[in-house]
Amino acid sequence: MKVSKSVKSNFFFFLASIIWGFAFVAQCDAGDSINIFLLIAFRYILGSASLIPIILLYENRKEKKESKKANNKETIIGGAICGTILFIASALQQWGINVNPNAGKAGFITGTYTVLVPIICLILFRKKTGINVLLGAICAVIGLYLLSVQNGIGNIGFADIVLFIGAIFWAFHIITIDRFIDKVSPIKFSSVQFLVCGLWGLICMIITGNLDISVIISQIEINIMPLLYMGICSSGIAYTCQVLGQRDADPTYSAIILSTESVFAAVGGVLFGIDKGMNLRSYIGCAVIFIGIVLSQISFDKKNKKE
Repeated sequence: MKVSKSVKSNFFFFLASIIWGFAFVAQCDAGDSINIFLLIAFRYILGSASLIPIILLYENRKEKKESKKANNKETIIGGAICGTILFIASALQQWGINVNPNAGKAGFITGTYTVLVPIICLILFRKKTGINVLLGAICAVIGLYLLSVQNGIGNIGFADIVLFIGAIFWAFHIITIDRFIDKVSPIKFSSVQFLVCGLWGLICMIITGNLDISVIISQIEINIMPLLYMGICSSGIAYTCQVLGQRDADPTYSAIILSTESVFAAVGGVLFGIDKGMNLRSYIGCAVIFIGIVLSQISFDKKNKKE
């Protein structure tokens, strides 16, 4: 039985969202005791290395079997561009989390890329999005707010501004992947972007003078479990799932499904004692997000009604 492309995309997106949601907990846990640039360097270089066996055992064989040659130049250039954007987004996100370690709220502000993606696509590429997807994006953001922000936004703090700027770069990350995905080998592309992101982390460590080997080893030892999770699962597995999912999905729709990471961030924050327990408001937020996902898949265009 053949599985439709949309089902495959949804599977990859939801798997990425689950992993990323719990990664917020790992980031909150490690944030206070490790240098931001060391965290990024270790996490993404490990993520890049974890994909090498998959590239050798699976992707190269698949391309050879199907007599397909992906554009290696596009893979390297696209991976380098996405890796640079990924570094900026990751650094801003971790900075915001370090200032205010609240997994749920950080997940909500990051999740605002859901509505930023269609806005940026419209401004830069004049790419219009269907009314169903726009309604889905709006529902997703409302749901994220109900789920993640329990006592109101209140005074907007420095951490919130940093996280929102990071959300803009997460939106650009999704859009940039969409521009390259049809021309590249997806797993190689992921490995390249992780390597570039990790190298930027190392460069910033050198610039800021954080090169004390004993301190680096100590910080890694203290945070080894969160780092392994972020490196292998959150980077190596989840971002590759994102790339594989985006092969057959509109970038705005991708953002809506990926925004469910905030649900899992809230759940993870509760399970690991970082955030308070979920209440009726939280469950309503989850329901509204689900409604948004369903709406984004229903076409209101009469021409596509049969489809």
